[in-house]
Amino acid sequence: MRCGLLLVGACGLIVSVVGCGGSNEGVAKGTANSNEPTAKPEKGEAKRPKGEGSKTEAAAGGPKMIGDIPYDVFFDKPLTVAANTQTGAAASTTVAANDASKGTPAADTPAPTKDAPKDAGGATSVKDMIDKDSLTNEIKNVRNYLAGKTASVSAYNSSLLEIAPEAATLAVLAVAVTKHPDDFSWKKNAKYVRDLSWKIAETTLSKDGKTKNSFDSVAEAFAKIDDILKGSEPAGLPDAEADKAFGDAVGGNLVAIMKRIKKGEEVLKTTISNEAGLKKEAEKTAQEGALLSFLGSILTAPGFGWDGDAEFAAIAKPLVDGGKQISEAAKSGNFTLYGEGIVKVSKSCNECHPKFKP
Repeated sequence: MRCGLLLVGACGLIVSVVGCGGSNEGVAKGTANSNEPTAKPEKGEAKRPKGEGSKTEAAAGGPKMIGDIPYDVFFDKPLTVAANTQTGAAASTTVAANDASKGTPAADTPAPTKDAPKDAGGATSVKDMIDKDSLTNEIKNVRNYLAGKTASVSAYNSSLLEIAPEAATLAVLAVAVTKHPDDFSWKKNAKYVRDLSWKIAETTLSKDGKTKNSFDSVAEAFAKIDDILKGSEPAGLPDAEADKAFGDAVGGNLVAIMKRIKKGEEVLKTTISNEAGLKKEAEKTAQEGALLSFLGSILTAPGFGWDGDAEFAAIAKPLVDGGKQISEAAKSGNFTLYGEGIVKVSKSCNECHPKFKP
């Protein structure tokens, strides 16, 4: 009988304290709307792993329950046990809400990558730009040209404005040798030919280009180039970078390269006017077409300032394609194909100059 009275009395007391309005203290401590700040974890205390924020102390490690009533209510301090259980649930609910508000940080999304720009002709290697035979033949042509212009002061002075485009062309041809997959007997020294050729171009383009000192400097540079092409290695060569971009090899001087392109276009137009002329000058025409295609290919290479410019590349492409057609037409004797090629070359030049100023 005494035990029954104790049980009834204890349950009644819980209801009066927790569920009724007789004491504000129990409600203030037991609700999630308490104005008291949630206690922060002590320094060094591990943060709650994500996904566990909804757990309460009562569920995770609190007292045993019988229904909704703590098991400990039947023992010494039922009110303390009941109050602590509700306080723990409220604190845990606050932590869970805070965790949810933080959210899960979004995964970093990598920036889209851009395709590396190709040259105007879409070539992927120097061999696609110019074959070994055409490269060798053009180097020989420029070598013979410079040999004649450095033979005397008068020959040099009379062709001063023409030398720079030829020397600049030899410089980029030497770059092609350094990058070409095929072997050349002087390939290891091509970097010197590249730099010496551009030195000749720079000298003739300077305000003092038409002087005896300039002539001597150009003649000396060409003599070293000639020795290298013959298989020798002249003494006293300055240090040279092993590799350079086409544009960097000529100081970004696009004008010099364009002048050589214009010269090629004019030579073809004045030389080839019918099928008979094409067959007569087949070898020279095929070589000029190969050179035009190569020079068109490097216009969009790094160093000239137009790499990555889609409009410039679109204008340069007909020059590349036209040069290839001219070369193929000369080898096959197809004058119609030659006509299509020279039209493309002229179209490229005519559309480029009004829009782009090197």
